[in-house]
Amino acid sequence: MSKKDMSNGSAEYAVMNMSKRPNFIYLAGMVPVFFVVGLLVFLTFDNLFTGRAVYGDKFGNAYEVQGVAAILVNFGILGLVGWLGSFLAFLIWRSPRLMRFHRAIGVVSSLCVVGGLVYGLS
Repeated sequence: MSKKDMSNGSAEYAVMNMSKRPNFIYLAGMVPVFFVVGLLVFLTFDNLFTGRAVYGDKFGNAYEVQGVAAILVNFGILGLVGWLGSFLAFLIWRSPRLMRFHRAIGVVSSLCVVGGLVYGLS
């Protein structure tokens, strides 16, 4: 094997390692995101089964809604988790169809959360 062949092989190996390294970094960065989203899903299901939804703002105020408003808010939160999942799927496959789905689920979920809060707090 000539020196030229070895240098090309090692360059290809270096390129291969560099392309795998960012994927590992992105995956490692997603661990806390998956933890927080999992906690959010757990608490949302807990609230959904008890028929309430609790919302807090940055000033330390907590608002609680019950009944139909709570169902809207909780389904909206679960929809926002789906919105995050659809965005991650879009980042992997880069499909325009996934981006349209991502936008649609985001709009519907946001409207559910806002509608539930307005209905419950009025």
